[in-house]
Amino acid sequence: MRKRDLMVVGREESLAAAVALIQAGVSIDVVGSRGSGRSAFLTALRARVEQDEWTVVSVRGIASLRQHPLAALHLAGIGATGGQRPGPNLHETADSLRQALRASRSVLFLDDWDDLDESSWGVAESVRREYGVPIVLSRLQGLRARHTPSGLSASTLEPTYVIDMTPLRFEELETALERYLSHPIEASTMSRVFAKSGGNIGLALALVDATVREQRLVLRGGEWTATRDLWSSGLRAVLEAHLESLDDATRDALEIIAIVGVADIDTASQLVDWGTLELLEERRMITFIPSGDRQLVAVMPPLLVEFFRHEPLTARRTRLTSQIVRQLSTPESVWSVLTDQQSSPTASGGQDALFVRLLQERARARRIVTAAEWEANPTAASAVRYIRALMHTHTAKVRDVIADVLSSPATRTGDDASRAEFAVLKAEWTAYVDDDLQRAVAQLQDDAQTAGVHAGMLRAAEVQLLANLDTVPADFGNRLEVTDELPVTVTLMMLETQMGVLVSLGRFTDALRVFGLIEALENEEQRYTPRVLLGMALFGQGDPRAALDVLQRGFDEAHGYLDIDAVRAFGTAASLCHLAAGDHAAVDDLLEVIFSAGEPSPLPPGVQLSLLSVAAVVAIRRGQVTTGERLAADLEQLGAEDGPLPGQSKAWPQVQLLAFDGSTEKAAELLARSGEALWNRGARVAGLTALLSAVELDPTPTRLAVAMARAKELPEARGLAAHAAFVSALVQRDPAAMLAVADELDVRGLTGTALSACRFARAWFTERGDEAGQQRAVEREEQIRARHPGRHYDLARFGATAVTLTDREKEVGRLAAGGLSNAEIASRLVLSVRTVESHMHRIMRKLDVSNRRELRRHAEALN
Repeated sequence: MRKRDLMVVGREESLAAAVALIQAGVSIDVVGSRGSGRSAFLTALRARVEQDEWTVVSVRGIASLRQHPLAALHLAGIGATGGQRPGPNLHETADSLRQALRASRSVLFLDDWDDLDESSWGVAESVRREYGVPIVLSRLQGLRARHTPSGLSASTLEPTYVIDMTPLRFEELETALERYLSHPIEASTMSRVFAKSGGNIGLALALVDATVREQRLVLRGGEWTATRDLWSSGLRAVLEAHLESLDDATRDALEIIAIVGVADIDTASQLVDWGTLELLEERRMITFIPSGDRQLVAVMPPLLVEFFRHEPLTARRTRLTSQIVRQLSTPESVWSVLTDQQSSPTASGGQDALFVRLLQERARARRIVTAAEWEANPTAASAVRYIRALMHTHTAKVRDVIADVLSSPATRTGDDASRAEFAVLKAEWTAYVDDDLQRAVAQLQDDAQTAGVHAGMLRAAEVQLLANLDTVPADFGNRLEVTDELPVTVTLMMLETQMGVLVSLGRFTDALRVFGLIEALENEEQRYTPRVLLGMALFGQGDPRAALDVLQRGFDEAHGYLDIDAVRAFGTAASLCHLAAGDHAAVDDLLEVIFSAGEPSPLPPGVQLSLLSVAAVVAIRRGQVTTGERLAADLEQLGAEDGPLPGQSKAWPQVQLLAFDGSTEKAAELLARSGEALWNRGARVAGLTALLSAVELDPTPTRLAVAMARAKELPEARGLAAHAAFVSALVQRDPAAMLAVADELDVRGLTGTALSACRFARAWFTERGDEAGQQRAVEREEQIRARHPGRHYDLARFGATAVTLTDREKEVGRLAAGGLSNAEIASRLVLSVRTVESHMHRIMRKLDVSNRRELRRHAEALN
């Protein structure tokens, strides 16, 4: 379907009303923002009135000809002359328009009226008054009703009916895009398109065009699905057009609001004068969002925020950020900026450096803004925003400020929802930072007595604290029961908590059902945790492709929105999936982005537990023992309890270090104890993962019996079932059973283990002299590798690559990683090129890499 036809989807009632108004002789102003479909609406309206045998004369304003008298009418063929004779004068042009509109059922259409030259408008207005011909014109939203396009004064203003081209509703935009793309758009992708475009059909079409071209939006299984963040530099011209009518000061004001993010109206009015705020609202470039007893200001459409973030104008952004600091800074908030400058993390350069810089700028602006809001209007709501803005700055000064805010009597003021949110935050700080779970639970129970319908938030927070730091309550279902009268925010938090508990228990089908309820309820507050849990549930069910699709898309989206907490959560969950597969290169790519962003929030500590654990395990498996030991020490210094989800255990790096030193029985015993403790706490998926890995380290019938008994209690955990079959074959040294489970391991996302199974089977078949079985194992390994071209997987699992390299191989590997060719290495080490080639072949095979560039990832193993 053509774009012009799509631009009027959802406008049927307005079109019918417009036809009736024209038939009644009433003039119409069609008003909308750029991309709202004003011109398409006029085209569709013209077709309808022409069907009713009306005479339609169409004229279009052209900005570049605005200074040329009668230009618009002449280009429309009204009063235009041929030959060399000078053009007609005003009277001749007016007579020509009268003739064109002489029929009793005539109407004049003026598209882009804002760009019309004054003379053409004067002639049109004269004919309307003389003959009563209705005029239908389109003009930009926010350019207020005027006598003339340029705003000249007149004694009278003809009455008109205004048709407002409001943004499309979700269903209307979905229908339009489905018709345009000839296939439906996957649900979460459609939500992102709607949110970014703000319902503006023109922007939405430009967005899908650009992202399809760049393969950020691809057709999979009959649905269009986002593979990466939905931003394209190809949208710059489209968004520049939205801004072109703003003068420099107004554009600065809009970008300041974008830098600040969603802010209280009082704060916004300190940064931008009221007249400018009113103008931006009239032009639909900002919107006001009710939040309890406050009004929040946000830029619309949200794509403009991304446009400003991707602007390569450092000096401009620095100037505007400094302006924010000057206008909002107080003695308390100034130190926030200085702290940021002292503790800024560094990145490797390029896009990572840009990402980090943008994060720092946004974080600094948020600290300044929330400090000003708290000092000007101390309430529970402003306290929550201020504390959350400070949490990523880990200094003693910050902790003192947060403690002061948490203990302030002002936090008892505000609406019920804000007070409940503050009570949750205070309890989390008490439990995770002050390490006092008992006091945190008591606080929540006391506050719940006066929280009314918001008490469910506090009950959900209590279940979360107990699950994260102690044991999943046996009656969690009763505590988290959702009833119809609850506010949406309370219901969402209770369902999210349900989902977290269900994932940790291995009840993945129930978790997916709860996610469906969350999706149906989610309002403008897009919570990322349910989507992270969705990815983990899908992986637990044995659907790694769907899991990584959810997690990678969430990671890319959060990266684009500069939401560092969401980046960490999605990235950590995705890295756990890649670690399970043995794909260390994919883990590295994610960790590099996450660690470059600086310190995490301490609430809750589970994400940081997983990050440090994954990073330490990968480092040790590569033989980078020093790095692994440092990360393991950082993990211990967190002082946090093991979390309930997979990967949130301090035992894994210690187990890997013991295995590296050859103490596999000690490693297995440590992991088995950790697994049993987790299982008994209700962290069943994490517990069974540890118990099965303990069998892998020390394959004895006793350990196997314990693990298999637990596995029977988690029938939905198909990935863990495949792992259980693997360790069972390992204990029994059964090559046929081991080869039989290889494909299942691969399908369930455990590709490295699948390849290891083929190696075990081949070795055992060889021991038995079964050449046919040995060949089958070789072929199966080749088949599995062929499914993952270009990827390399860790087969050693709890071994390490460093011990397998000879000193000469390490020496050759270091030089190759440094960029030397085989000939240059041969010359330096006084070896033949053939000898160097042999060394390189063995190095790449042992490290499971395919090129010299990947050798750099193994720097410590080569030293």
